[in-house]
Amino acid sequence: MRHDWTLLCNEVQAEDIGAIRLGNVFNSLQVTGSFGIIGVIESVPFQPPAILVSHWTAEFDSDRRLQTALVQLLAPGGEHVLWTDSLQFDFRDQPTYRMIYIMQDLQYVGAGTYEYHVVLEDYAQYGEWGRACLTVH
Repeated sequence: MRHDWTLLCNEVQAEDIGAIRLGNVFNSLQVTGSFGIIGVIESVPFQPPAILVSHWTAEFDSDRRLQTALVQLLAPGGEHVLWTDSLQFDFRDQPTYRMIYIMQDLQYVGAGTYEYHVVLEDYAQYGEWGRACLTVH
């Protein structure tokens, strides 16, 4: 199994031929409140929604099956998991898989670099995971 890439964007158009068009790829976000002061907030809405896109390749026949994946958001510093979600990656009919995960908001715990991790459970110990970072100012 091979992780090819993971990123955050606002526009995705997947085509039947396997191509994918990405728009507005980003890695930072400016959060402001009244008069430029950030108040106490629980979440920051993405307008339009942010999309976490990850691409994977099954390199061996043994990888060509249904894989369980976890998507996680880590707080700045990488020590605290803010949320996690479980997904299925299906490699049974094709050797590549595109994950397109739509996010409406960011759980906000303060300024810093948030990490989105995409981990295949069976391969996590070997380092097969994707990561996209979002720096919040």
